[in-house]
Amino acid sequence: MLNVAFAFNFNIQRCEIEVGGEDIIVREGYLPLIRTLLDHGIKADLFLSGYSTNNILEIDPGLIETIKRHLGESFELGTYTYTHPIPQLLHPDEFIRQIKKGLEIDRRVFGVSPTGFLPPELAYSREMAVALVSQGIKWIIILAGPLKRALPDIKEDKLYFPYTAGAGHSEVTVIPAVYQLPQTPERFFKLMMKGELAVEKVLDGVKRFTDAHPDGLLLFKRDAETVFIDRFNSGFSGTESVINEFMEGLASMDQVHPVTIGQFIAENRAVNRIELQDHLGNTRIETFTEGAAKELWELTLKVRDKLFEAEKNHPGSEEMERAWEHLLLSHNSDGRIGYWFSEWNPGEHEVAPSRRKFVEDNLKAALEVLS
Repeated sequence: MLNVAFAFNFNIQRCEIEVGGEDIIVREGYLPLIRTLLDHGIKADLFLSGYSTNNILEIDPGLIETIKRHLGESFELGTYTYTHPIPQLLHPDEFIRQIKKGLEIDRRVFGVSPTGFLPPELAYSREMAVALVSQGIKWIIILAGPLKRALPDIKEDKLYFPYTAGAGHSEVTVIPAVYQLPQTPERFFKLMMKGELAVEKVLDGVKRFTDAHPDGLLLFKRDAETVFIDRFNSGFSGTESVINEFMEGLASMDQVHPVTIGQFIAENRAVNRIELQDHLGNTRIETFTEGAAKELWELTLKVRDKLFEAEKNHPGSEEMERAWEHLLLSHNSDGRIGYWFSEWNPGEHEVAPSRRKFVEDNLKAALEVLS
């Protein structure tokens, strides 16, 4: 029997969509995805940035209620920061605030305190893990690649299980996501959702994975915006029919056992303790610090330095908290893209002018508070 889980991350601040136009993401992305999962009885872990949750509440509070109603059954809630930053660009104080604010919104809106974390861009570092554990996070999703590098002699049938990673004096469970199935290319899920890989081919890969990894976890990870987003990136408009076909095929497999990540961890003790190397994830730092991003990055460093210096004299003051809020809002990675260095589809993302202006305006507002 193969355990199958899905991790969907919600970042409503998509670079292609103008600020104020996010209703299309809810209508054509989030609603069809949630409906499809429920229709086919597929379980999923949902990771909403706090900013996304607040926006969805304004656009369609019924969607939040639907998610809440199915928590503990079809869905589990993980946490996903406040405004989807690039973790490697953050000072530890900034990262802690991103996690705290995200968890605060999770608790207030959904009434639960998540113990799982999906890192933006699937980045990992020891420092990040220590910070997460300090906030009550018990498990993190990682890529299978870093796990393989940490365990070069691991047998394939033992790869897709929980492992314990060191985090200073703390420990965190890591769960690998699958980016390649047998007889399929890397990032098969993304290619399928763009209409570039047949659903039948992916379902066949699932069957082959079942044979190679009995009792393991096949964890699919994808943006919750998937159902609509490729219309903006690649021009492919059949994503909703593709995901319905895939979920229907998956649900019909006798050997597939839908689970949430928390369920799988509860039923499977960690195989071993490992030492993971830091991993930058699915992007390059230069994407957010060079080219068209350079001016914003330099302004960010200026704001950060000024805030840290001012906080020495006025810790916890109303002014400092307002400056912090603007800085956190400016962290959003989608408004910071200078050039997309993606190896699998270079230059695929265009940043809407108002999305970049949102970042710049918040940085300037922070400077005004600090002046």
